[in-house]
Amino acid sequence: MRDLPKNSVFKWDQVAVTLADSITSTAVAETDYYDITAFGLGKSESISTEIVHGEKLIYCVKGELDIIFNNQQTKLKAEQLIILDDQTYHSILAQDPSIFQQYYIYNKEECKQMINKIPHNQTIDLAEQIEHVPNKKVSKALIQRKDLTLSLFAIDEGQQIARHTSNGDALVQILEGEALITIDQTAYSVKAGESIVMPAEVPHALEAITAYKMLLTVVKEGE
Repeated sequence: MRDLPKNSVFKWDQVAVTLADSITSTAVAETDYYDITAFGLGKSESISTEIVHGEKLIYCVKGELDIIFNNQQTKLKAEQLIILDDQTYHSILAQDPSIFQQYYIYNKEECKQMINKIPHNQTIDLAEQIEHVPNKKVSKALIQRKDLTLSLFAIDEGQQIARHTSNGDALVQILEGEALITIDQTAYSVKAGESIVMPAEVPHALEAITAYKMLLTVVKEGE
């Protein structure tokens, strides 16, 4: 993953800076088939009308956005997202200094309707899309491609994801609760609102200090 710290707990306002009268962007991952970008918008800054060629997921991390699409307008607050369909005209306006992540999956025959387990064209609360089950680990794949996966997890207190390796960089974003994440031999406490990148080919494990929910993005660039 480009321009993100690895083996270090961080918050997104350390990555996507919000500046008055400005828009900043930070590349997270780029391939021929998708890109992931973090944006920082100053208050009242806007991204003018664009058209989606594929599918676009917009996840608000901080602040409040107005998303205008297909003659509709919806608000997007922190920890809410919207998925826009192919050929959707849209623009974005920041009501407050705001940070959002944009997942853009290009329109290829093999990847149409790749985000198919949550509603499209409406605002949803991400953490509400998955529920805890006592003494269980629950996951829901939102995007499942050979080069990109995006999944929600709900891990009950005391449950573990055993030590393993991945052939792609893995971004953990904690939505609720607290996880103990061990990368190689170093343990990190990661709480709601914090993130960490687990590098490719490095062993890692996750344990629930409290019941937690996370968004896990795995990018396998170049496949």
